[in-house]
Amino acid sequence: MVEKAALENVQDLVKLRMLLMKELGELNGNEELFQKATEEYFTANINNPNSYTAILKADGEIVSAGSIVFFIRPPSPSNLQGKEAYVMNMYTAFDHRKHGYSSAILKHLMQYGQKSGVNRIWLNASSAGKSLYQKHGFIECESEMEYVFEKN
Repeated sequence: MVEKAALENVQDLVKLRMLLMKELGELNGNEELFQKATEEYFTANINNPNSYTAILKADGEIVSAGSIVFFIRPPSPSNLQGKEAYVMNMYTAFDHRKHGYSSAILKHLMQYGQKSGVNRIWLNASSAGKSLYQKHGFIECESEMEYVFEKN
């Protein structure tokens, strides 16, 4: 059963996030700093009304998680309220995949977003996760761009 993450789940969320970044090849030797920053993020934001993290347990252990972050943009013709959400941090532990856990988390986040008045939910998909999102109605959009500042 999917449920809202709580402060006592922070260490498990950090563990899953570390596994996600390792799997994506994003860890670059500063694992301790990243782990500390991740712990600080979840501790500070677990009860933030502009974000929501969902967890799923199997045999009492958190094995899957995902988050949604809310923000307001200026109104557009297709979104007069401007409220949108970004799905992030979707991860299921390797040994617990192919049980529908990620689908359950994603459905839960989508329902929570809809109940919160969101008109649009978007995300960045890894190649491994793309089929999951397509299965739930997400479509590819090639209009997104990003800029990454150099570290000082």
